Amino acid sequence: MLSSPCDLLAQASLARLVALGYNVTKYIKFIITKEAFETVEAYPEYKMGPGLEEKTKAALKEFKNGKTRKLESIDELDSL
Repeated sequence: MLSSPCDLLAQASLARLVALGYNVTKYIKFIITKEAFETVEAYPEYKMGPGLEEKTKAALKEFKNGKTRKLESIDELDSL
């Protein structure tokens, strides 16, 4: 009985991962991690406008200097 190209590829991949010291569980984790990384890397990046960048830098500076406070609920926004 002839194997399909997918079966042959799977057998070759399995033989390679065994030769490299991987087991099936490690290989599956590797594939999932690789796919997740590629998905995140494919997200578009947008550059901030200069005004928003300055506001962000100022907000981070205030945070680092302890000038911010944690809101416990969204209702606290009304009292700011």
